[in-house]
Amino acid sequence: MGGAVVLAITYQAGSEPTGTPPATNPVTGPVASDIDWEFIKRLPNTEVKTGVEPVERPVLADSEPREYVLQAAQFLREEDARVMQAELMLDGFPVSIATRPRDLGGAWHRVLVGPYAAEPDAQQALAQLLDRDIPAQILARPLSRSGPTT
Repeated sequence: MGGAVVLAITYQAGSEPTGTPPATNPVTGPVASDIDWEFIKRLPNTEVKTGVEPVERPVLADSEPREYVLQAAQFLREEDARVMQAELMLDGFPVSIATRPRDLGGAWHRVLVGPYAAEPDAQQALAQLLDRDIPAQILARPLSRSGPTT
């Protein structure tokens, strides 16, 4: 066994480079300075047309009373929305489901948390949902609006 160790050390010692590293082949080909960067100048002045009209959200007057609701998730399957609703209700959140038809058929089932009378209360609930890895968003709506459809 001792002989094998001596052979291994000798082989390793012989394979280590001594002196200067081997010469490398120089890189040939086009130089990077030949790249045309015109798009950097044109991009800020370019308008992208998508054919989709922007969504217009109703603007609430500052004096108009409003409530705040959080959209926690949106599902195609009602069963998935019901599962999330039950989990959030067990954690003490006021939860409802709003169902809206889709253009392609079927419906979206939105899981809504709230409503909250004040924005700071909605912000606190949002922080709790984010701690649970639920990427919710706060929606403000006029108080005159009736509750979500189930």
